[in-house]
Amino acid sequence: MPGAGAANGGSATSGGTGGSGGIDMMGGAPGVSAGAGGSGGNPAAGATGFPFVPPYIIGADITWTLEQEARGSTYSDAGKVQPIEQIMVNNGFNYIRIRTFVNPSAPGGYSSAGFADIAHTVTWAKRVKACGMGILLDFHMSDTWASIGVQKVPSAWAGMSPSDMQKAAHDYVKAAMSQMVAAGVEPDMVQIGNETNSAMSGVSMSNWANFSGLVNAGIKAVRETDPKIIVMAQHGRPRPDGMFEPWVDHYLTGSPPIDVDGICGSTYGTTNNGADWTQEFSYVINKYGKPVWSCEYTDDHRALINGVMRALPKGMGRGTFIWEPTQYGQPLFTNSGGKFVTNARMAEYPKMAKSYNLPVPSGTCH
Repeated sequence: MPGAGAANGGSATSGGTGGSGGIDMMGGAPGVSAGAGGSGGNPAAGATGFPFVPPYIIGADITWTLEQEARGSTYSDAGKVQPIEQIMVNNGFNYIRIRTFVNPSAPGGYSSAGFADIAHTVTWAKRVKACGMGILLDFHMSDTWASIGVQKVPSAWAGMSPSDMQKAAHDYVKAAMSQMVAAGVEPDMVQIGNETNSAMSGVSMSNWANFSGLVNAGIKAVRETDPKIIVMAQHGRPRPDGMFEPWVDHYLTGSPPIDVDGICGSTYGTTNNGADWTQEFSYVINKYGKPVWSCEYTDDHRALINGVMRALPKGMGRGTFIWEPTQYGQPLFTNSGGKFVTNARMAEYPKMAKSYNLPVPSGTCH
């Protein structure tokens, strides 16, 4: 994900070839998926069971929403002011990614006001679930932004032994998940760590026992909460020049391996018009039989990354999440003094949903 200076939010490698939880992620081409179906209504209309697995994910990370609203921001589409989640679902989106931090109000944390702590996450998740959308919960496992080159230890865990830190990670994730479940907003998918190319929470992959122990401690808490939840890992540069394949191998065949169900990547840049993404994501599918997602992209790559995902082998490119489309990259909204109005780029998303034979929702989130 982009660093702390980006736009306007916050303060400036597995269990063999199959994880111990999650669902059967091996099935069929896009457009055919267990628990998905129906037409009209919310994207989940006709879906049964948990987790929510639509035929294809058209998702967004819009975690800045509560911060923007606290500053008085509004959102409108087709001349009507509406909650942003209603606008997203009306335009074909069926999943929302939510990032959360250990203690964002800690000194040097993500937000002095505490935005994106678990309490705010629960509040935001209730609104997302009311629209029938799925939730991907992104644990940064830090007090502040975690990204390719920045993986800081949470302040409360500083100085802990590896075993104590692993216990702290497990207990933190378990408590957060328990609050989500109690509020009726259990996430459908979870990632432990954000862009963990070389480290997480200040622990380097070079010390594999400590790194894998830490990541697996968080995953264990997810599995204990509900083994049906899909667990993914995120790499920040899924290209040959990003050392993606060795990272995947380490995650999925290290000793011990890390217990994930699939792999996602940040697809902001491509060296050869998406062929690098095709090569790297296909590696995961063909060698390990695991599904893949783009968990961060910007609208300038909308057609490219979705085309890559849809064409991956065995129908195992499962979807995409645009990152903070109110303000980042080429936004889907035009912002004038905190009044966010959808623009022509947003209009492409319901067209995309329709072209993929996904239900284009109508009606009111409830």
